[in-house]
Amino acid sequence: MTKKLWQKTNNNTLEKVVESYTAGEDLVYDQKLVAWDVVGSIAHAKMLLKIGILTDNEYKQLHNALKEIYKKYQSGKFALKVGDEDVHTRVENEVTTKFPSAGAKLHTARSRNDQVLTDMRLYAKDEIVKTALLTYELTQEFVGFAKKYEFAPMPGYTHMQQAMLSSVGLWATQFAESLLDDLAVIEVSYKLNDQSPLGAGAAYGVSLPIDREYSAMLLGFSKVQTNSLYTQNSRGKIESLTAQALVQTMLTLGRFATDLLLFTTAEFDFFSLPDSLTTGSSIMPQKKNVDIMELVRARSKIIQHYAYAISDLITAIPSGYNRDTQEIKPLLMKSFDIVQSSLAIATLVVKNMKPKTDNMKKAITKDLYAAHHSYQFVKKGMAFREAYKKVGSNLVGIPDYIPEEVLKETNHLGAAGNLDIKSLDKQLLSTQEIWLKKKADFERIVSKLLK
Repeated sequence: MTKKLWQKTNNNTLEKVVESYTAGEDLVYDQKLVAWDVVGSIAHAKMLLKIGILTDNEYKQLHNALKEIYKKYQSGKFALKVGDEDVHTRVENEVTTKFPSAGAKLHTARSRNDQVLTDMRLYAKDEIVKTALLTYELTQEFVGFAKKYEFAPMPGYTHMQQAMLSSVGLWATQFAESLLDDLAVIEVSYKLNDQSPLGAGAAYGVSLPIDREYSAMLLGFSKVQTNSLYTQNSRGKIESLTAQALVQTMLTLGRFATDLLLFTTAEFDFFSLPDSLTTGSSIMPQKKNVDIMELVRARSKIIQHYAYAISDLITAIPSGYNRDTQEIKPLLMKSFDIVQSSLAIATLVVKNMKPKTDNMKKAITKDLYAAHHSYQFVKKGMAFREAYKKVGSNLVGIPDYIPEEVLKETNHLGAAGNLDIKSLDKQLLSTQEIWLKKKADFERIVSKLLK
């Protein structure tokens, strides 16, 4: 059996049922942290070299051994197994087996508490960048779709009833703007994760002259998370805020899913999707189900549940490390997986959905022009409330307006006739540049450590 980092003697063994309960499932999620544990360990070793704990030769041995683990992991040949306890134990034992003397020094001035925090921050930064770029791609698709069908008229709804004239462009760009807001929240979560916890130890620091700023710089963190006790207590808090940022994205996708599910029913029949994106029924030959969007809608609720669960796990636990926080890891990792796959599905849907413009036009009734007709009297000097009553008492008298002309006449900023798509294009370009730079910077940091 693998020796645990906390074992003092070979006689100090755990009951198998205890080991399975405390570490069994956790190893599945630790597998995703192998690369980050290696990268964090290289930076830590380099800092130990700087302060004189390691010799040049010892550092080279550790660096080579850690790089070898990274290569094995990348090729699928480094899998955690029952008995390893966690990723940190397996990595350190692997290094120590190869270089016993140098390996015995690797954990100097480090606890598994700040080690897993570092792993999770690096993991989160990487996943946030992936999520942001997928969000950008979806936003770009919505904007492109809106440009193509900017003045295609469709009914607008309030209270689930027809309300006023809308357009496909207005409907599509609302999701683009919502996603840009979601990206702003995601950027805040990135900033919170961009703090180095390495060196906080078990929450109370260490009595060695470590250089936390140097470690942070090597790992590409923008700053050190200063207070060692708060650094530990922030585990769960920052993951909770990150999960809440992901919730915002899924709220946008959930609404899009619901709209599209309604608008593809036979009763609406406003949009169509190719057969390659729909499923059928085992009993009803005619069925063409848009069930991928039903799953997006369902998973938008699951993401909310995960975010609440993370918050609940840290509610009222005392200061310092508590193993409750281990349960946060799968919740956050599953959240990233769900959000990223949902973004990819939504992008595929937007690329392939087609508006049935004739059906939308047929669904437009005179009542949709009631407010517009009222404003025609306002333009002639009538008070709005009087115009409102005049039109409301004679709805059959509303003339046959041409919907495209009404849309173009509704041309204040943000209305169907003035969506300011050029501004959205500028925001998209700026957003893309921000996240591509973060991606490139992060990849450069990792590459440098692995040289």
